[in-house]
Amino acid sequence: MPERQLHLFAASKPLLERLGPAFFRDVPAGPGIYIMTGRNQRVLYIGQSKNLRARLGSYKNAQPDRAPRKVIRLIHQVDSIVWERCASAAAARLRENELLRLHRPQFNRANVYPRAYSFLWVKHDPAGTELGRSQDPEAAVQVFGAFKGGAIPGYNALLRLLWAVIRQPCAPHDFPPGLLGSRPPRRFVFTPPLPSHLADPLLQFLEGTSDGLLQVCAEALPKAETLSPFQRALHQADLEALAGFFRVGPKRNHDLKTRHQLSGPVIPQEYLDDLLVPQRA
Repeated sequence: MPERQLHLFAASKPLLERLGPAFFRDVPAGPGIYIMTGRNQRVLYIGQSKNLRARLGSYKNAQPDRAPRKVIRLIHQVDSIVWERCASAAAARLRENELLRLHRPQFNRANVYPRAYSFLWVKHDPAGTELGRSQDPEAAVQVFGAFKGGAIPGYNALLRLLWAVIRQPCAPHDFPPGLLGSRPPRRFVFTPPLPSHLADPLLQFLEGTSDGLLQVCAEALPKAETLSPFQRALHQADLEALAGFFRVGPKRNHDLKTRHQLSGPVIPQEYLDDLLVPQRA
């Protein structure tokens, strides 16, 4: 067990010094949200907890050698804190989401930035099948989403696997350079168009109704014994990434739409976080 760092002088407690002990004694022990503001009433951070008193007490007692650096920077900038009681932990999360979308505070990361969400889309025409990723739904194409965690690596794996199934590459240098990086191209066109034995499972995959595309790809990839260890590992990693994305992306969205009786392939960004709250309550 690491030894605790010894201090010549007691560490300061800026929130306690600024707000006073009476403030923290009055904070309720139940669920709610809190808003930390700084100079000129600028909103710095919004949070929620099932026990407001314990959560705000953790900020009050934060020590520089034990708390994350971000927390220490935050508490030294906070001038005031307001809190709001909620009926339940789930209600607190919903209220937090609402306020995060409104204020987009400096010290928050999750559920704040629209660019953290992705939509995937498919466009078929006689010249080819185009797949793409964007932060906003696009018109005149089949759009699926919004997706959060795993969307970029999942989309990258999807492009590589489909290309490998169609082109049957024998070596990594056979891949288009844009497909081997960690940041996939925003748009990619398969020419000629994807055949139905790939196009239909692709749509079912993105709709979240079936992960049969994984088996189709696994069976149609170049034979492992003909490939280099790098390419075998690449295909295996892509299959695993695509399977993981299906669970937390298309499949989860399909389950949410079924549970809440939503129509259409898209869940707007501003609704997705709220629909996920009951799963974490």
